[in-house]
Amino acid sequence: MRSYLRVRADHVEEVTGEVVREQPLTVYVNGDRFLTLLCSPMKLEALVVGYLWMEKVIQALDDVAGVSVSPVDGRADVTLRGPVELPTERILTSGCGGGITFRIDHRLFPRLHSGVRVQPRDVSQRMKELFAAAVHYKESRGIHGAALADERRLLVVAEDVGRHNAVDKVKGEALLRGIPTEDRILLSTGRVSSEMLLKAARMGVPVVASRTSPTEMAVALAEQLNVTICGYVRPDSLNVYAGSAVALTAGIGAPGE
Repeated sequence: MRSYLRVRADHVEEVTGEVVREQPLTVYVNGDRFLTLLCSPMKLEALVVGYLWMEKVIQALDDVAGVSVSPVDGRADVTLRGPVELPTERILTSGCGGGITFRIDHRLFPRLHSGVRVQPRDVSQRMKELFAAAVHYKESRGIHGAALADERRLLVVAEDVGRHNAVDKVKGEALLRGIPTEDRILLSTGRVSSEMLLKAARMGVPVVASRTSPTEMAVALAEQLNVTICGYVRPDSLNVYAGSAVALTAGIGAPGE
């Protein structure tokens, strides 16, 4: 909790409230320093595991012998069951705070083949549930939420100052809890950029939905990888930018019609 001044018209008052928390977390893999993430200090084990999986450092949770996270020291030590060659060609992403990825080449991702079909009302309802579950957003605003869902309910919810971190936390928690991510819906409160779309494809997620917009590159990648991407999801409306996994009602054409 912090004290700050609230100015409304000509009135100034001192108030106390939550302010978004952010900290560096340096990740070591088998004793070697890998990288430093700027993140919100919650679900840090899920963040580390999810990030390593996204970057193909690990293929499954069984590859991990142990994870030790010290939020006080800002350090995470990961011990793998075998040696690994850490990627080194870093790419600065468009994520909040300037995210880092090593595996942005879409050719590394197979085209998805999924029979999932979801109703627009289900996508809208899951987005509403994400906002209801985003407790840190309610307290401080200025933080992103992400969730893994099916047509009926949310399965995993995560929040972070970086929207890409929130997605990594979703995957990490799914790994830790043994929840498959294939054929699910990935929800985000933030913009869907190219690296976020690739994270979804890596997870085997055929439907990505955002409260805001996708980037043009994300839409192009969604078309290539057979991912349905929705934006501006509201209680009674949404935009479908690519894909056919959202069952459009009569009178509403698919993209390009």
